[in-house]
Amino acid sequence: MKKTFVASLFICCCFLMIFQTASAAMNVRIVVDRLNVRTGPGLTFPVQGKVAKGKQYAVVQKRGEWLQIRLASNRTGWVYGKYVQMQNEQMEKKKQIQQLVVCQADGLRLRKGPGTTYAIIGYVNRNEKGTATMIQGDWMYVRWDGKEGWVHRSYIANVEKNTEQNTEQNAEQNTYVQMLYDNTNIRSAASTQSSIITKAKRGDQFAVIRKEGRWYVIQVDAQTIGYVAEWIVQVTKKPAPSQKTIVGKTIVIDAGHGGKDYGATGVNGTIEKMLTLQTVLLLGEKLKQMGANVIFTREDDRFLSLSERVYIAGKHQADAFISIHYDSALNRTASGLTIYYYKSIDRSLANAMFDPLSRLTGIQQRGVRSGNYHVLRENSRPSVLLELGYLSNPNEELFVMSQDYQQAATEAICNGLLQYFGK
Repeated sequence: MKKTFVASLFICCCFLMIFQTASAAMNVRIVVDRLNVRTGPGLTFPVQGKVAKGKQYAVVQKRGEWLQIRLASNRTGWVYGKYVQMQNEQMEKKKQIQQLVVCQADGLRLRKGPGTTYAIIGYVNRNEKGTATMIQGDWMYVRWDGKEGWVHRSYIANVEKNTEQNTEQNAEQNTYVQMLYDNTNIRSAASTQSSIITKAKRGDQFAVIRKEGRWYVIQVDAQTIGYVAEWIVQVTKKPAPSQKTIVGKTIVIDAGHGGKDYGATGVNGTIEKMLTLQTVLLLGEKLKQMGANVIFTREDDRFLSLSERVYIAGKHQADAFISIHYDSALNRTASGLTIYYYKSIDRSLANAMFDPLSRLTGIQQRGVRSGNYHVLRENSRPSVLLELGYLSNPNEELFVMSQDYQQAATEAICNGLLQYFGK
C-alpha cells in the first residue's frame, strides 16, 4: 500500500513538473487595450482588474477559450483567448543579423512589431532594397531608405541570392500557373503543413513571381502572395487578362447614425455614431491614397436621413456604396462581423468583401447575409452594409475600438474593393 502511494505521488509530481515546464515556456501578449481579467473562465465571473495592450504574461492553464495567466505578486486571473496572442518564449527570441534584402511585393506593409496585430507604419515598393538587422520567427526588422520596421520574410529575398537567380526569374516573368482542380489550396509557405490562405477554382490563373523548390510563389491579388505546389498546376505563357483597378472609381462611404441618432451604446460607453465616423474617415484616407474618388455621406457628427444617404450614392453614380455600422444585442456574449446585401447586384460586392474580412484575426465571422435595410433596399448602386463587431459585448467593444483593429478592418475593406473591381 505504501509503495503504491509513493509511486502515485511520484507520477503526480512528474505530471506537475511537465505542466509547469510547458506553462512556463508559453506566454501570451495582450492585443487589445484594457482587457478584462476575471476571477474565473467565463463572462459570468467578476472582473478583478484590467491588463494593458502589449503586456506579456505566463500561461498557467487553459479552459476552452479562456486562459489563466500569472499576474504580479504571484496572483492569477482569467482572460479571453480571442484577445491575446500566444507566444512561445523560445520562438520569441530575436536574432541579430546583417543582411541585404529586396522587396518582392507591391505595397508591402511595414509594421511596428513582428506580427499582423501591430500597426502599419508605412509601405515598401517592389524592388526596394534594405538592410535586415533582426529576425524574430517569420518576421524581419529591415531598414529601408528613409523608413524602418518589421516585414514578413515571405515577401523579401536576399539580395545576393536574388542576383544569382536574375536570369531564372526574368524567364519566369510573364509566366502563369493554371489550376488543374477545384478547391486548390494556396498556402502561406512552401509546405503542405503551412496554413491555407485561400482556395482557387479549376482554370484560375495566377502570375508567377518565382519558384522555390517544387513550389510556385504566385501573386494571389494586389496585396497577397501565396504558394502553390507544382504538381497541381499547369504552367502557361498566356498573359493574364488586364485587371481593372480602383483608380478613378467613385466610392461613397456612409458612417452610420450621427447627430441626434446615437446608434448603439457599448457596455463601456462607446457611442456607435462616433466609432463609425472614426472608421469611415480612416477608410476614406486609405482609398484616396489608392486613387479612388471618395465621397462621404458625413464627415462630422451630424444627422442625415436614410433617404439622404441613398440620394448621395445616386447623385454621384457611385461604383460602390459602403455603409459602416457596429452591432448590438441583448445577449452580451453575441459577437462577430456581418456583411449584408439586399439586391442581386450587391451580392458580388458582398462576396468580395467577405474574403479579406474573413481573414481578420480576433473576431468571429458571421458571413454574408441578406439584410432588408433602407440604404440597401432603396439604393440603385452596388451597396453593402458592414456590421464590424458587437458593442454590447464588453470584450469585443474594447477590441473593435483598438487602433490595430481599425487599421486591419479598413485595410480589409480596401482589399475587398480591389477584388471587386478586379473581376
